[in-house]
Amino acid sequence: MKIVQLVILFIISDRIIGQEIPKVNPFSPFIKPVIGGKTSFTCQSLFGSAPLSITWVKDGQEISDSSEIRIRNIEDSSMLIIDSIKSSHSGNYSCRISNRYGSDSYSSELLVEGPPSWIEKPHDVKIHIGETIEIKCSTAGYPKPRINWKKLKGSSWTSLDSSDLFKRIDDNQLSIVNASPKHSGKYGCLVSNSIEPNLWSEFNIAIDVFPAKFKEKKSYVSAKRDTSLELECSAEGDKPITIRWSKDSVILNKVDYQRHTILDTPTTEGLKSTLTIRSADLVDDGSYLCLAENEFGKDERNIRVTIIEAPPAPQNLMIRQAWSRSVSLNWAAPSSNASPILGYIVRYWKITGPGGNERLREINVTSSMNNVLINGLEPGSFYEAEIIALNEVGIGQPSRTIKFETGEEEPTGAPVDLQAIARGPTTIRVSWKPPSRDKWNGKILGYYVGYRRAGDFKTPHSLKTIDAASHNHTYEYLLTSLVKGTTYAITVKAYNSAGSGPEYQEILAETLLGNVPPSPRFKVLSTTPDSLSLKYNVAPGTASVQLIQLHFKEFDEPDWKELALTYDGKEVNEYTLTSLNPSTIYKLYITASNEHGISDPSQIITSKTGRSLNDLTFSGSSYDSTSLLGGAGPVHGSMSSSFGAMVYFPAITISVASIIIVIVIAFVFVKKARLEAVAKTNFEFCQASQAGTLAYNRSTGTTFGTVQRFVDHDKTMSLVAAGPFEDSFNGQLPTAYSKIPVGTEKRNSTLGDARHFYDYPQ
Repeated sequence: MKIVQLVILFIISDRIIGQEIPKVNPFSPFIKPVIGGKTSFTCQSLFGSAPLSITWVKDGQEISDSSEIRIRNIEDSSMLIIDSIKSSHSGNYSCRISNRYGSDSYSSELLVEGPPSWIEKPHDVKIHIGETIEIKCSTAGYPKPRINWKKLKGSSWTSLDSSDLFKRIDDNQLSIVNASPKHSGKYGCLVSNSIEPNLWSEFNIAIDVFPAKFKEKKSYVSAKRDTSLELECSAEGDKPITIRWSKDSVILNKVDYQRHTILDTPTTEGLKSTLTIRSADLVDDGSYLCLAENEFGKDERNIRVTIIEAPPAPQNLMIRQAWSRSVSLNWAAPSSNASPILGYIVRYWKITGPGGNERLREINVTSSMNNVLINGLEPGSFYEAEIIALNEVGIGQPSRTIKFETGEEEPTGAPVDLQAIARGPTTIRVSWKPPSRDKWNGKILGYYVGYRRAGDFKTPHSLKTIDAASHNHTYEYLLTSLVKGTTYAITVKAYNSAGSGPEYQEILAETLLGNVPPSPRFKVLSTTPDSLSLKYNVAPGTASVQLIQLHFKEFDEPDWKELALTYDGKEVNEYTLTSLNPSTIYKLYITASNEHGISDPSQIITSKTGRSLNDLTFSGSSYDSTSLLGGAGPVHGSMSSSFGAMVYFPAITISVASIIIVIVIAFVFVKKARLEAVAKTNFEFCQASQAGTLAYNRSTGTTFGTVQRFVDHDKTMSLVAAGPFEDSFNGQLPTAYSKIPVGTEKRNSTLGDARHFYDYPQ
């Protein structure tokens, strides 16, 4: 009962209305197949939802309409028609019907009795030793044909059987694995099925053999003495293959590791043998022979080895003549060398500074020459040169290095960044930077500063000569004794030993209609842990003072702080700077200004605030006299007295001598410090702003400073006047402006730039 229910459910699930899977109606040949006759198969579906697709397959291969087999589709059925039956038509025919819901198929066998026919004939083959080949002899017919593989031995054909040499996968295929010369020969394929005629096909199998041989028969090798030498022989041919080495007809043993090693490495084409000599010497010079051999032949390769050394250094390298942009070198060939010199390499480079050189340059010279002309050098520059000989091994040792200097030419570039700023009614400060280094053409000896009234082109420039300093990056000069409120055209040019270079394009500067205040003076009167008491004044002069500013900072701080001070024209003024840190070093200076600009700064004063009460509480210490004497107590008797004298006298002498030495050193140091005080205080301005700025560095723009000032001494005018306040400074007045390193400064509409020249020293 359960089985019946399952069958019913299966039929219902398969035949849901409109969703039927096709079912093929069994079929068979329409008539008994006879060679030359005609037969057909009809394939149709018992049921199945349309549309239906019908395909025919013979022996697993889909077939289509052709000249021998016709296929006719009529609605939901198909007919396969064979008009002229052959034995090759024998096989298993299948019809497959499918729709969108599934498919079904049915197969019927067609057996046509007749002689065998060819499907694929064997053909001639040519293979290499060790390869694998498969040869097919494929036929059709009924009864099923039988295949007999044969090989011609002498004058008779011998049947083949399965062995290590021949392996048949099936009756239609002959397989040869790891082909060897024994497989070569003439073969045949006999096909029969008891119905005449039988089929017969002959074919040849050729096995290519490769005797051992070298592609390159001869070669020449040169090697440096005391270097590793490798010789290679790569032979081609069928394996197994061997390579033997000999030198000057003497066999080289592979196990002789005293002077050489021999390593054989299999390759795809054959074998590579490498002879390695660890440290070549003159005894290794000679003819080496490689002999390669296999069962099909042998071959030789000859390697001529020459052991040579790199050439020695050339001799007597010298300068024949030097000009501003070229130099002539001369040398002698190396004293002796086994290998001929092929040429020379001349190396030279420019010396840019201590421990620094430009990139190396080289010139190749033929072996027949012993001199060379080097062009393209820079005037007034130092160079170094050396020469190296070259042979077939490579480059040898360099010669001695010689140094030479090219001649100078006039500078080809004008100074740069020329600026002119009025410093008063009769003074203009001119500043500039040297030309770019590649345009010096030698050593800059100095500069010509030229000036004349603006627009007066008929009058030549009045020139001032300023000596150059090698360490200066910026120069400046004060033009003095000028006319008040007058515009001047100013230029500058550099000169060296060969002459002067081009001028900078004229720039204009106008002298002021009024004076700036003189440089203020001040001193520190006293200190406390949190304050500094100051005394300050401005020497009386022709210029009014509108504002006095104190600039101060801690010693290591980068930025200066500003503070306006009271000034009512008194001869002496005092101010206490409070809210400071105890035990801290401060740096201070003062400037004065009016409507025409800012004065030169005063000298920088360095002062330290006092120690706090907490520091004083823990700073005291007591001393024990016995400890200073090594902790010894009184000793009685004459012996103790003499011993005490011996101990105390050297100690006292050493103490007195130490005190004297300290006093002498302190005196020398103080003396030297006083002599350098003026220069030091002003030089501090040049160093003050490496990491920070002074009071007037709030604006941006090009700035500069110098270490040395060049002044027309006969017209130098000090901008600081003496006065009653001078004595209160113990003679340490601020240095005259003409001696102070300066840079660009402008303050108001007259000077135009608020930056002080000390803010950014170069």
